[in-house]
Amino acid sequence: MAVKAIIFDIDGVLADSREAVVQNTISLLAEFGQNVPPEKVRGMSTAHSADSVLIALVPTLSQDRELLAKMLRRLSVITQKNLFIVKPTQLARAVPELAKKYYLAAASNRKSSAIPVLEMLGIADRFVAIVTSADAPAKPDPGMINLALAKLHVKPSEAIFIGDNEEDRMAGEAAGVRTIMIDGTKEEECRKLLRELA
Repeated sequence: MAVKAIIFDIDGVLADSREAVVQNTISLLAEFGQNVPPEKVRGMSTAHSADSVLIALVPTLSQDRELLAKMLRRLSVITQKNLFIVKPTQLARAVPELAKKYYLAAASNRKSSAIPVLEMLGIADRFVAIVTSADAPAKPDPGMINLALAKLHVKPSEAIFIGDNEEDRMAGEAAGVRTIMIDGTKEEECRKLLRELA
């Protein structure tokens, strides 16, 4: 069956955001007096939701939901302030052309910052649907991909999902969608995929 739609992960696929996520998390932890070594923060996957990352870095937050909620609200402010650190990948720059041929959606473990990131990249208006972990369980649960499919009005066999990590692979496969793994920061990988999608 012909591919009608592409569902993109954001971080690591459309947005080169690793440094921004690390810097935002380090700033947040310092502000709240949490002594976590920067190398431990760098070791965390950006695939995880912010709350699960904070709990992994500061396990006592699993018992202090009020403090966790306060930290997440503050992280949202820091993230907005530091959007300029996020850089577009070659795939992000190709989105306007891809939108002429495919229905596009984004599925991200981000919550409130997903749309601002896509707006900052100048491509938010090209997406039929933007689904986040505020709308469905975080990947690797397939709920986000299934919701994107429903919003696009396509069957799993009519879509592909492009991600960059194990959580993405698991979510895409569980949703029954052809799943392509790519490092959006690697130009040659992006060029090869774009030739395939042309």
